Amino acid sequence: MTAEVGEGQQRGFKAAGTGFMVAGSLIGAVGAYVFQAYGARAVGPDGFAPVSVLWTVFFILATLLLVPVEQYVTREVASGRKAIPHDLKAATVMAVIGALLGGAFVWFSLDDWFEGDPQYVAQIALLMVGYALLFTGKGVLAGSRRFAEVGWVMVVETIVRLLVGVLVIQLALGASSLGWAMVAGGFSALALRWWRRDTGERRATHDPAARFLWGYVGGTASSQILLAAAPIAVAVLGGSPALISITFVTFTLFRAPMTLIFALQGRLLPYLVGLARDRDTAQLSRIARTVVFGGMALAGLGGVVGWFVGPEVVALLYGDQFMPSSLVAMLAASGVMAAAAAQITSQVLVAEGRTGTLSMAWFGGLVVGVLILVLVGGAVESRVATAFASGEFAALGLMGVLATRR
Repeated sequence: MTAEVGEGQQRGFKAAGTGFMVAGSLIGAVGAYVFQAYGARAVGPDGFAPVSVLWTVFFILATLLLVPVEQYVTREVASGRKAIPHDLKAATVMAVIGALLGGAFVWFSLDDWFEGDPQYVAQIALLMVGYALLFTGKGVLAGSRRFAEVGWVMVVETIVRLLVGVLVIQLALGASSLGWAMVAGGFSALALRWWRRDTGERRATHDPAARFLWGYVGGTASSQILLAAAPIAVAVLGGSPALISITFVTFTLFRAPMTLIFALQGRLLPYLVGLARDRDTAQLSRIARTVVFGGMALAGLGGVVGWFVGPEVVALLYGDQFMPSSLVAMLAASGVMAAAAAQITSQVLVAEGRTGTLSMAWFGGLVVGVLILVLVGGAVESRVATAFASGEFAALGLMGVLATRR
């Protein structure tokens, strides 16, 4: 353990750079919505549908395969171990798997959801490669407590994606060109040369990457199907291209808390790793209980806000043609707050290396969501939103139980 890490852990959450990391996360979240709103308004609901599906597929694959890499690298570097070249192997494996899965999905649905344009196949593959490097870099920087530099990664990514997106729309290059803007954002982090901060000790032994990552992937597979598959579920259930776009922008907008959690959890994890290393299980359990009960309360509040102002907020940002119903807005907002609390609680299990246990909670939530989707009738978008919220609340309850029992 380096002196810098030890000192930083004594300062808890007051370590230098934390404020800018939070600011970078907010800029990243707002920038993503500006990019989507600009593109959606420029090409319309029907034209934006392929980009909606591309973003959804990438979000699922990135959080399924690349967020575990970031967490693993963060945990390794926070424990004083050098990440490169050992952890690049794991990142490469995940990127290749994601490129193959994403490429196959886009290829076989090319005529149905991507207007027959093969550019989207190349884009999903390059997105996985670029963001595998970006997430590895964030892990190195967070684990070495370079929190301000993590913030800069998110700022640069956002600015590059938005500038390229505006440029391609102004040049009238079509909706598919927005995918190339997304690709540019992923590779932009290379300009920050994050690998210079990988200064830990070279060790013959590392935490087994396969055991950690595949346990985490098992959990995030269920988590991300719950969190991000709503537009795809609408498409599978026969929803129109316009309804797919409406569902996408609604869930993406209300997913802001999760976007921030994924961006900032690298700030929390080094602190929890220290507690786990010191075997302070009482403090870890207290943190988990506080987050679960607080999350339940915030989920209720989020549902109320979503019902009364959610549709108007979506319409304000994306246009009246994208406005969802009050019920869908309420369920989406409430479910996302429950998902955010569950994700924070899961960091206790990640810090302890209990990723297999983590997967049990998310899988349980997915089972509940699928059952609700099958059993509940009504309009397509209402069925999908009800299944989503039910699954997220179930996952939060299970996560709280598993994180406080050993």
